[in-house]
Amino acid sequence: MAFFVLTVLSTLVTAQEAPWQDPGYDTNYVKSFKDYMVVTLVSATTNNALSVTDAASNQITFQTNQPYAFGLALDYKWFTAEYTSTFGRTGVPEKGFTKMNSMGFGLTGRKFWFRNFYQRTAGYYLANPTYFNPDFNPATDIYPQRADVQSSVYFANLNYGFNHRRFSNMAALWQLERQKKSAGSFTTGLCFSHANYRADSALVPRNGQPQFTGTDFITDFTFTMFGINAGYLHTFAFTKSRKFFISLALIPGISYQTGSGMGEGAQGQLYKSNWGAHAEGRLVFGYNGDTWYTSVSSVAYAVSSHFENVNPFTQGYSFFRFVAGYKLFAPKHDIKILKKIGL
Repeated sequence: MAFFVLTVLSTLVTAQEAPWQDPGYDTNYVKSFKDYMVVTLVSATTNNALSVTDAASNQITFQTNQPYAFGLALDYKWFTAEYTSTFGRTGVPEKGFTKMNSMGFGLTGRKFWFRNFYQRTAGYYLANPTYFNPDFNPATDIYPQRADVQSSVYFANLNYGFNHRRFSNMAALWQLERQKKSAGSFTTGLCFSHANYRADSALVPRNGQPQFTGTDFITDFTFTMFGINAGYLHTFAFTKSRKFFISLALIPGISYQTGSGMGEGAQGQLYKSNWGAHAEGRLVFGYNGDTWYTSVSSVAYAVSSHFENVNPFTQGYSFFRFVAGYKLFAPKHDIKILKKIGL
């Protein structure tokens, strides 16, 4: 009789248990914090460089003076948003002052990853002044500065991760998930960029213009690219707790690029298009705990162009970020429209 009663009770308990649902990932490799909202303090150093090339294929490069920006990021489920801005003067005084504002957001699912940012910059300096002045002494001299040079850049990419069950791109970037075991994934996707550079006068100084062609003396340059890319990402989880991690990524690609520029003086508008190359590299080291996390990351984007008879304006963007975030439990809600989109 006792055996019969235990059997009936066991059957009733089993029947009341909810059926197992696949979360969409391997729980041996990934831990999710989907019911938490992460608030992150961000400190970032951003560099933007652009180059023009003379008739002998030598480059002169203008870049920003390592502006330190501070801001805030909010991450919840698949949505992330961030804003940073410079406050006051930072960097080496001999290289001038750079002002920068940046904002971006990401939509990071299990299979598809969308990231984009918009950045406005003002103030560049000549990184290799010995091109025009062989006697330049970097220890004592002031670098040539162009406070009038401004840029606005929008960059976006959409990637597909092939090993989406065991590799978490979210854990590498935003720490809304944790990579419990080391794993990697090949990826492929699309990218888009639109940039505009403008100045009061040509980047090439008057005393150096004989070494360049007439089409190089432009004061406004607009660049657009559409590309495809493919690469590999890997996150190493280590220590006994698996809360420390190192994440690496290299994603090169090819792109169709267009460039148009307005020449100095009476020179008309120039327009060219051609195929070029681009690449994204990433290194992240951090600690991803149950309630708080911190990470240091270095991310670089490089774009190489070759427009015949029009200077290529080779571009580069790099970011060095230190972040500290805290995971806040987000109470459940009954907002239907947010539930439909997974928030």
